Amino acid sequence: MEREKKRGAGTRRTRTKRWAGLLAAAVLAGMLAGCSTANRNASNGSAADSAAAADAGNADAGSDDKATSEPANSSATADTMASTSAAAEASPESADPSGSGALPGGSVDGTAGNGAAGESIDRKIVYRGNVTMEVKAYDAAQTKLRDLIHLSGGYLLKFADQKTSAERGGTFTIKVPATGFDGFLAGLEKIEHLGYQSSAQGTDVTQEYVDLGARLKARQVVEARLLDFMAKATKTADLLQISQQLGDVQTEIEQIKGRIRYLDANVAYSTIDLRMYETVEAGAAANAGKRGFGERIADAAESSAKALFAAAQGVVVFAAGALPVAAAIAVIAIPCYAFYRSGRRKAAGRAAALANGTPGPTGKLPETPEDVEVTKPDGGEDRSS
Repeated sequence: MEREKKRGAGTRRTRTKRWAGLLAAAVLAGMLAGCSTANRNASNGSAADSAAAADAGNADAGSDDKATSEPANSSATADTMASTSAAAEASPESADPSGSGALPGGSVDGTAGNGAAGESIDRKIVYRGNVTMEVKAYDAAQTKLRDLIHLSGGYLLKFADQKTSAERGGTFTIKVPATGFDGFLAGLEKIEHLGYQSSAQGTDVTQEYVDLGARLKARQVVEARLLDFMAKATKTADLLQISQQLGDVQTEIEQIKGRIRYLDANVAYSTIDLRMYETVEAGAAANAGKRGFGERIADAAESSAKALFAAAQGVVVFAAGALPVAAAIAVIAIPCYAFYRSGRRKAAGRAAALANGTPGPTGKLPETPEDVEVTKPDGGEDRSS
């Protein structure tokens, strides 16, 4: 009986040990499964850091023969890591250029989310107006316009004066604060005018503004990464390549900043294109109706004097133009006339000698046409002597 009791007690102890061993094995298996899952998550979360550490190790191994053959690969890996890190850090704030939950120069209200419908965004609107005015007196209207620009806090960006036979006026490009855009248009309409036409339009640049902010944030992160890699680089080839990439990134940053400043300026100040003119015929008729009888007589006398003066000027100009021609003609005509006068004198001397019967230098009377016998058609003869 005692043996059977001892045997039963040993069997119970053996079963207890087996169940305890099975339970311990199950607990150990569960712990190992949990540790493997945690290790996988940790390895995935630190993959970028491991790759960066590997690249840094390759860059620092300056005395290793393999490191000397891989400068381009290490710098390319650095640039890739910089771009990846920039994208990872900028993605949560892609809709917020300042990283503070608000637009630059504006604010965003509502829950955080990817473009939630409940967000209230400070819109960026660029306003532009076009106005055409026909005024009675252009000079007076221009003076009032400049006063209005000064009082509104704006400035004149461009001006061009125009004058034709039909009208006189000018075109103005005016910049006024966006908050006073409507008030400025109302002030223009109060200037005395004969005709008035106006139109206004707005351009929403909010989306472009947000996109520029996100791009600026991403490129600034890339710039910081490249500067860090440049500080750690020890090879000349790596430094040159990183410096070139850094220059390209900084150029993009300046271009983005310039575009943002341009949008800010156009949002803060609206543009108004104004054409103001006065019809010349209307002004001349109004002035003619106001002039008296004496003024009209004076105008007629002045017009006649101007006509006479113009005629005298024409004669003087003609004489000045004909003087060279007259000189050339005189050079030729004076000798010809002198030769002609000499021949006439000789002919007159012969005629006088014949009339007086005075012999010539040879002792004979000079022959003249009168000494020649002339036969008339009827057979008669006639001698002039």
